[in-house]
Amino acid sequence: MARRVRRLAVVVVLVLVAGAVALVLTTRPQLDDRRDDVDRAWTPLRAPLAGRYDLLATVNGEATTAGAGDRSVTRELGLALARWDRLRRAPDSDADDDAEATTANQLEGLAARLQAVVLSSDRLRGVDTLNQAIANFQGTAPLLAPAIKTYNDAVQDYEDTRTSFVRRPIADPLGYDSRPQLLLPG
Repeated sequence: MARRVRRLAVVVVLVLVAGAVALVLTTRPQLDDRRDDVDRAWTPLRAPLAGRYDLLATVNGEATTAGAGDRSVTRELGLALARWDRLRRAPDSDADDDAEATTANQLEGLAARLQAVVLSSDRLRGVDTLNQAIANFQGTAPLLAPAIKTYNDAVQDYEDTRTSFVRRPIADPLGYDSRPQLLLPG
């Protein structure tokens, strides 16, 4: 009886190991394909976002010149813009898409905060060059909408694949981390 139990246990372990190996071998290509789709969808966004954030740097400079340089949002925005500048210098083949998307989302949040500060201040709201810089920055969002939709759709497909019931236990240990969607206003 004990001999049969041991044999059965060995068979069960072998079946489980074989199943795990088969699952990894069949799951990994799908995860790779979806992650590659996200990377390919990000590449066309790099140059337009660089131009957008150059305009945001102008907004931050105008806000600083207008007297908002001591505000936390302008300091944080300056740091995030410097981080973006370092990230964007990488060639497309070496780009850290995840870090760039995360930084882009931070920049968008800080831009919204800065715009709220300007709107809430009579002094800053009256500075024409600052208002023009904000308008120029805001004008770039609609131009990016189709590329952002393509990227966000690729991210959603990747996340659906990565977090499915079968693939979730494999995705995280193999390094298939979550990717952020790009959140732009408008």
